[in-house]
Amino acid sequence: MEIIEKFLDNECLVCQNPSKGMHFGANTCRACAAFFRRATLLNLQFECIKKNNNCSGDKKRRFICKSCRFSKCLEIGMTSKKVKIDYDPTLSMKQLFDDYYTTSEESNTSSLTNSPSFSISEEEAAENDMLFNFIPKSSKKPIAIIDFSDLTQKIEVIFDSKNEDDGKNEIFEKSSSIMIKINEMEIFDMINLLKNVIIIKWAQWINSIFCGKSIGKQQKMQLFRNSWNILHVFERLQITSKYEELLKTNSILISNNLLWICGKSHYNVSSISEITNRYFSKLFDPYLQRFIDEIGQKLYEIKISDQELKFCLIQLLGYDKNDLTQQTIEIIEELQDEIANEMHHFYSNDLKLTNYSCRLIKLLNIVKNMKKIMNEKNKIKELFYIFDIFHADISDNDFFDIF
Repeated sequence: MEIIEKFLDNECLVCQNPSKGMHFGANTCRACAAFFRRATLLNLQFECIKKNNNCSGDKKRRFICKSCRFSKCLEIGMTSKKVKIDYDPTLSMKQLFDDYYTTSEESNTSSLTNSPSFSISEEEAAENDMLFNFIPKSSKKPIAIIDFSDLTQKIEVIFDSKNEDDGKNEIFEKSSSIMIKINEMEIFDMINLLKNVIIIKWAQWINSIFCGKSIGKQQKMQLFRNSWNILHVFERLQITSKYEELLKTNSILISNNLLWICGKSHYNVSSISEITNRYFSKLFDPYLQRFIDEIGQKLYEIKISDQELKFCLIQLLGYDKNDLTQQTIEIIEELQDEIANEMHHFYSNDLKLTNYSCRLIKLLNIVKNMKKIMNEKNKIKELFYIFDIFHADISDNDFFDIF
């Protein structure tokens, strides 16, 4: 009788939020349907957070415990036999994030032997909150080769170098007086820019920063993989923040003379993906806008110096600690202590400031927000690889960071 009443009240039988109809054999909301579909397709294994398999859900929290949420799905009649890999109108980007990512969850992706891709019409994207349609990849599109092996070799050569001055001043470049507004950029043009200019520059800087530190080349490489992109985006935002008119037009200098305009500039990804260029932009433009509003604007307001930029960059080192040893983490912390002492000298002697704690707090808050936005953006990037949407053989995903 309880189930009938909930159905009549148009409530999800799993979490009591508003239902959106029948999904996989039961009356549920889209979020719970997406959760069940994902857990089934990816063969996810959950453990009860309270160890009693009796956690409850409510309208505010939904189910914090994924194990009990999945059990509830089965209890009300949802069945994996009705989950189709080719189409599911319940799966949206926001819902996918709500349930897939947790720090304690490990997924078993062995069921993705025939990895799905997705495509979407622009009308569907506008009307259905970034709806995902999963379909098999087209066999007609050739597989592109994106090879970063030559880049890896160049980075290893840089990390073998003992030149302490190499790269120290490379990042503090001045922007060109000629700025070219980008309308459309071919994906391989950006890859070449990454391989030949951007990534090399940051490898040189990382090597100079850790010169004299007892960190091995393998750990230095892992630290570099985890950090180079967030360092690059932050530095670009700092360069852009020197021009108020650029911030007002939602623009960012992606190199010293190339101007990317949020909402107007876009990548041409047609050579490696079936998703439209417009849809690709819809996925990532909101994060670019947040970088401009929450980071670039704050940097403009406080007008940070080159010394403060260096301080922020070192705070961002190793923000992703995956595969870093405890020794490497301690070396990063030691480096952060050293730059903190340099900042004291800079404020006291160079700027003659006696009370600079408020300014340091502002810088640390900017760094904190930078990490937060980058982590959220990277969730989309990971989904691209989980669902294998690129028609490309990419030799190194850590360097394929075009978005």
